[in-house]
Amino acid sequence: MKDLTFLKWSYNSSSSGGNFLKSEYGTGSQKIFYKLSDFKHGRFTGCETAIEVIVSRLGTYLRFPVLKYMGDLSTIDIEGNRYVTFVARSHNYVKSGYTTIPLVTDYLTNRLSNTESPLQYCRRIGLQEYLDYIFIFDYLIMNVDRHGHNIELLYDNNNNFIPSPIFDNGCALTHEYGNNMTLIQNWDYKSDITVNNFVGSIQLEKNLKNVSKQYKLPRLNDEAYRKMFYGLSDVLSKEHQQIIRTALEYRYEKLLNGGIIL
Repeated sequence: MKDLTFLKWSYNSSSSGGNFLKSEYGTGSQKIFYKLSDFKHGRFTGCETAIEVIVSRLGTYLRFPVLKYMGDLSTIDIEGNRYVTFVARSHNYVKSGYTTIPLVTDYLTNRLSNTESPLQYCRRIGLQEYLDYIFIFDYLIMNVDRHGHNIELLYDNNNNFIPSPIFDNGCALTHEYGNNMTLIQNWDYKSDITVNNFVGSIQLEKNLKNVSKQYKLPRLNDEAYRKMFYGLSDVLSKEHQQIIRTALEYRYEKLLNGGIIL
């Protein structure tokens, strides 16, 4: 159990939905960012932070350029009230000399015309492979919130840019259900849900049509799942973990059968 009662929490104004409290500690390259699950009426209603860690480990295993998230069951303080909850954290990925620009801002500033879509813009500036990773990853994990601030470009002093690691992936899988096993057991992980995407389609499966080539990915196996769920037994039950595994295997198989991955 970690004591994080020294952190001060606030809502992120760029968030497109939910009540996700965030905090940060340190400066520069040593800065650490912390986040909590959906918090409503004095209680945590989702499991976004655990999902954030799980999909970070999954993305790393699949060799996608994801931001590494870690987490701990922690004691925190919110407006003078103590809570025990799972807190996700990540390190600052912005190197010295770089400035971050949300993709939505970069697009609105630099698009050729009002008719150039975000997808067309990203392809023009050389982000096709990066988008491929996002489209495949978001389909696999059923990410519902890839809005225009959840993708960033990092500019250096010479106006050259690189894309950010793929971050803020916690609104995925069973994120909204917390540990409500009735809802989790009835979760329809086979559906093609409508999501908040800035680039491409608002349908995850339809976005796969925008993937430019086939990608060879490591197979999901017992060792991969052990890594994904390591240290989370006090946060997600074994049954909950098994349902997530079943969902990932189903959607991975769909990617294989659809010729998106090898």
